[in-house]
Amino acid sequence: MIAKEMGMIFSKHADMMTTKHWTELLQQLEAKGLFVVIETDTNGRVLSPFGGLMPMPCKNETLNVFTAEELEAKGLTAGHHVVSKCRPVAEAK
Repeated sequence: MIAKEMGMIFSKHADMMTTKHWTELLQQLEAKGLFVVIETDTNGRVLSPFGGLMPMPCKNETLNVFTAEELEAKGLTAGHHVVSKCRPVAEAK
């Protein structure tokens, strides 16, 4: 299946995915040395479910998949991140 077809299918299934499903998907990526970075266009902040603040969700978000080496080159630690495009990625931790 090509990416465009899977994208259409994925958007329909995403509404049915629970936190557990998303966690399992992210763990599979981690096992392969891949991490998701969500980049937003907003400088607004919301409370993170684990404490502290994180960039607010917005309509113009992008999802990117990086290796640990690619994250390090951007000044980020290995792991999943939510960053704001409003400032350099290296400052958005």
